[in-house]
Amino acid sequence: MKKINSTCEQHREELLTHTVMPAFFIHKKTERKQTHIHLKSQRPACVEKAMQTLTQPTDVTLEEYVPDSFLCSGGTEGYQDAISCKGDSGGSLFLQKRKRFFQVGVLSWGTINVCDASRNKQGSSSRPPPEARDFHIDLFKIIPWLKRHLWKDIQFLH
Repeated sequence: MKKINSTCEQHREELLTHTVMPAFFIHKKTERKQTHIHLKSQRPACVEKAMQTLTQPTDVTLEEYVPDSFLCSGGTEGYQDAISCKGDSGGSLFLQKRKRFFQVGVLSWGTINVCDASRNKQGSSSRPPPEARDFHIDLFKIIPWLKRHLWKDIQFLH
């Protein structure tokens, strides 16, 4: 990692280095599941799946619906990415680097509730559809805002 005086953006660049990053989230509060975060040139195609959840016609743009303060995961070609279920929201998105774990996001919402029993007879998320995506709040993007607005209420390390 960078020096203690590093900015959030410098930490983000150090941790989220590739266009597709393996990551984990906690599923149903007990089980660690693997997914992949889509970054840089891979992000637009991942985020595009969010538009399927909007009722048409709409004047909401993709950038308004999924701003750059969200990380997109799931649907990685060649991997069977796990997808979250209703109730997993608020859980951490984390990755492992140099034998340490780093939280990089907070699960916000997904395009498909893969655990919905009416959608899936087994009620299982073992084989999510290829269009399923999850969106996570990018902690590196919100920490500066939190520092600005909550500095007096929350102690932050410098």
